[in-house]
Amino acid sequence: MKLSSVDCRAVSEFSGPSDVHSAMPFSQGLSIEGVIRSCHSSLLSFLRQRLRVADDARDVAQEAYIRMMQYEGSKDVQSPASLLFRIAINVANDLGRAEKVRHLADHCDIADMDFDSGVATPEREVAAGEELEILYQAIEELPPKCRQVFLLSRFHSMTYPQIAEHCGISVKMVEKHISRALSVCAAKVAQQ
Repeated sequence: MKLSSVDCRAVSEFSGPSDVHSAMPFSQGLSIEGVIRSCHSSLLSFLRQRLRVADDARDVAQEAYIRMMQYEGSKDVQSPASLLFRIAINVANDLGRAEKVRHLADHCDIADMDFDSGVATPEREVAAGEELEILYQAIEELPPKCRQVFLLSRFHSMTYPQIAEHCGISVKMVEKHISRALSVCAAKVAQQ
């Protein structure tokens, strides 16, 4: 996430807690532990205001502390709190760039996509016609009573009790005929 120049000015104007400088005698060098102790809560607050995800604030702060470790014992750092905040801003910017790249990788080029227009291709029309012809042939090869029950169910939308009454058979027998017809049709199409 890119922080604005206003954020950067706020950090450069931020002097940190007043005890940061007094907690670290510069004659002995910079104490990173002292900087972290004195700036931790204000750094987290600063980052939470600027990052979209509150958990990212802790991650950015942790990474800033790790990067700050290279300055341990340094006598050249004039404002340790400002340095810590500057490092945190840089880490947050790195995080924002990484997120942007990650999101770009999730997108795909529309030219690489196949869209279904809803209209069957000529190849698919031919294949569907062949499958339909196989189904018609499978239905014709069914025993007469089985074929009659199946056609009444599928093409005349009759219920099983209606078919049973129409053909003079039991509902259970209708179920067996339908089951047999479906398995024969499925087997014929699968053989193709």
